[in-house]
Amino acid sequence: MFMYQKNESQKERLEKLYKKIKLFYGAVPPQMEFLGNIEADYLEDFITAILRIAKHPRIDPNWFGFVRLHIAFKEDYAYCKAFNTKYLLTKEYTQNQLDATIKDIDAMPFDDKHKALAQYALKVIYESKSCTQNDLDALYTMGWTQKDVFDGVEHACTLFRNGRILTAYSEKEA
Repeated sequence: MFMYQKNESQKERLEKLYKKIKLFYGAVPPQMEFLGNIEADYLEDFITAILRIAKHPRIDPNWFGFVRLHIAFKEDYAYCKAFNTKYLLTKEYTQNQLDATIKDIDAMPFDDKHKALAQYALKVIYESKSCTQNDLDALYTMGWTQKDVFDGVEHACTLFRNGRILTAYSEKEA
């Protein structure tokens, strides 16, 4: 699925990481195997980020999945489209909810507060030069903290970046 060379020098360390991942996911997703084979530190960082959002104290963990889904379809990240669709369907969301969110982030099945955070995260990706203090103040007035906003933005931007990397390293016909 991805183009890389096996990371034999970190084989033991990767086997330990893969064991933890299998406990969480049941298998090692290809993007995680890719990261580990580039450098085990990248995989550890990725795992840490996933655990941080899964335990976020104020942002619904599934919010992150819907933001990833929207970006994946907007950017045509084939692997991310499939992964996030499957992930959200296992969380008992419907295909109709996913399809609506793919078309319009405002259709995500969350409250207005979460929708506003999603809108801002997308604005950072696609219109960062137009982001203002007023945007942030509106989110703070809704009850988001500075850290909440940054966590949402950082995750959305990470998906945008990782999608570009995974696309570049995806196996393609020459």
